[in-house]
Amino acid sequence: MDKYNVEKAIVTTINRAATSKIYTDNKLKEKNELKEEDIVKRAFENLRKLMPKDQLDHQDVINLSNRDPERFYKFFWFNPKIDLEEVDKNYRILENHFKMGFCGVKIHSGIHLIKVPRDIISLASFMQEYNKNFPLYIHFTPKFSAFGGISSKDMAKLAQSFPNLNIILGHAGLAMEFAIDFGLSLKQYKNIYFETSCSIPYAIYSLIKTVGHKRLLFGSDAPVTNPIKLEIDKIICLPIKSDQKQDIFYNNTNNLIIN
Repeated sequence: MDKYNVEKAIVTTINRAATSKIYTDNKLKEKNELKEEDIVKRAFENLRKLMPKDQLDHQDVINLSNRDPERFYKFFWFNPKIDLEEVDKNYRILENHFKMGFCGVKIHSGIHLIKVPRDIISLASFMQEYNKNFPLYIHFTPKFSAFGGISSKDMAKLAQSFPNLNIILGHAGLAMEFAIDFGLSLKQYKNIYFETSCSIPYAIYSLIKTVGHKRLLFGSDAPVTNPIKLEIDKIICLPIKSDQKQDIFYNNTNNLIIN
């Protein structure tokens, strides 16, 4: 962070065991006997098996934040696909983390095969009632062989149902076509913001043209995916004004979290 002049960061945990073992299934190694779509499907099945049924432990996030509380904002990675008899327990866990200074929630649509808005109605309702200023970050996953994905229509339904909840669409510019679709379809929903990590520069630029630069939030997804310098350079190379870049890099997120 110091090397790249990153003043503050939003942090969450990661399931390291699942991430490192997603492709270690012996059956996945027999690629000659599997179709490409089956390899992808089994990889995600393997990943879900390695995900704990309960909520992930966030002690690593707490320990990191304690090193410099003014620099780190903690988001809780929540699994909304929980058994009915475990609902109260899981929301108590989330509330306890809010009381410990967590100020937002991340969900991963692909790993947990989450249907939006169907599978997150109770989560969105809980968050909007608890503190409408706590954002809900949704990891965008497009349609693939094992999952129907998230569409702009899905996001519109969620934004309409919870107008006082700030929603962040993660990896919003994953491809140019997605960015154009989401930008044009979701322009009217002022409670939806668009995060830039894993996006292509033209897709980010397209979102700026459709929803405006004030609703774009710089993200790095580092160190999981790309080097942070690459993510920074994507914004620097855009043909926009310096003050607009500063808004995307810092001001927009800072205002969203503080407000």
